[in-house]
Amino acid sequence: MSAIPLLYGVLPDRKPPEPAKLGLCCVLGTEGPSIDRKHAIKTSFTNLDLLRAPNSDRVSLAAWRVLTHSEPAAEGKKRDTFPLMQSSWFVSHEMGLVKLDRIGVRRLVIEGIRAQGPWAGYVTTSYKKHGALRAPLNTGEPQRWLFELDVVDCSDRQKVQDWWQIMRATRTAGIPRPVMESLDCSVHLMSKHLRLWLDFERWARDKWQSPLYRFLTYLLPSQEELKERADGDEENATGQEE
Repeated sequence: MSAIPLLYGVLPDRKPPEPAKLGLCCVLGTEGPSIDRKHAIKTSFTNLDLLRAPNSDRVSLAAWRVLTHSEPAAEGKKRDTFPLMQSSWFVSHEMGLVKLDRIGVRRLVIEGIRAQGPWAGYVTTSYKKHGALRAPLNTGEPQRWLFELDVVDCSDRQKVQDWWQIMRATRTAGIPRPVMESLDCSVHLMSKHLRLWLDFERWARDKWQSPLYRFLTYLLPSQEELKERADGDEENATGQEE
């Protein structure tokens, strides 16, 4: 199911650019109040496989509102932003639309979603695609995220926790994120962490190309985060000694 109806329900109301009339939505494939397709789908749009009724010249008010949703330019900026394309996000009836940074995504993925109703989530680093067209709608136990163009199934909570603990420990021990992502370790780095790397590489060899592995690799802490945590631990230790 599409996340567009859910997003439509939480986004601010806007007046459509023309009077609506009954029509077949090219995006959702459903009949209802619609306007000319050009107001949401431009002629340069090439991903026709994402449209349920690509030959229709109408777009529903729901799809129009979601696909064209923008927010006023931030102070000092000239252009409005399009958060459903230009940021990672989570949406549910309870929380509405929430823009996320990588740390926010990490928390929701690792801790798991406990929403009472349907929800959807999109994670991007490219800020070029419209997540609403691809993000799956979750209801009940499934926990699927759209990461770039891949749907990542995080429903197996034990698997997510097990993989995360191993990957997080390896990252903290000194293996950079790009190395874990590619499994391409330099001789110099390997000489410093030989046993650690051999054990991790053996574990990751049949996993590293899976959507879940790639997603969790992206969520690993940066060097700056690790340094901040180490500095915090050192300050705490100093305070206890005093």
